[in-house]
Amino acid sequence: MDWKILFTDINFIIIQIVGALAWLFLYLSYHRKTTNKILIFQIIANILFIIHYFCLGAYTGLAICFVEIIFDYLYYKTNDDKLLFKVSVPLRILCGVLTYGGPIDILPIVASINDGYALTFRKKKLVRGAIITYVLWFIYDLSTLSISGAITDAIIVITNVCILLFNFNIFKMFKNIKKKL
Repeated sequence: MDWKILFTDINFIIIQIVGALAWLFLYLSYHRKTTNKILIFQIIANILFIIHYFCLGAYTGLAICFVEIIFDYLYYKTNDDKLLFKVSVPLRILCGVLTYGGPIDILPIVASINDGYALTFRKKKLVRGAIITYVLWFIYDLSTLSISGAITDAIIVITNVCILLFNFNIFKMFKNIKKKL
């Protein structure tokens, strides 16, 4: 594959812009003040992700984004995150079975299940879960040529590692070790 041609192809560039817009809407959703606005922004983000993955031929990513729309809505309408997680696992696995094209398609399924599981926890476990989730999405996005997705995934992983380092006293632990030496 000639990468130079790929990255100058206008269709490929438009597909990456759609992916970047999806990430922008997802980011903006976390800064909305009402549940309805959060939900609307997340639905728009997932619709853009669906278009993005469809254009790339990444059908497992597309299917997972469709499932995410359903469960985003349900997470906001109920307080039982653990029950929703249990209900979502078979549906996510079914998406993987129906769209399986090779081993790489297992990654978004595992990432999605991990993310759903992480959402049943708070703070430190949630951040650790997000790191695992986005490392898996990063690999999937690179393999499907979702460059805008891979860049954003990498930023999220780096950000979450920094959150762990700065907010959960990792540096304090190193200081204590240094003092003992």
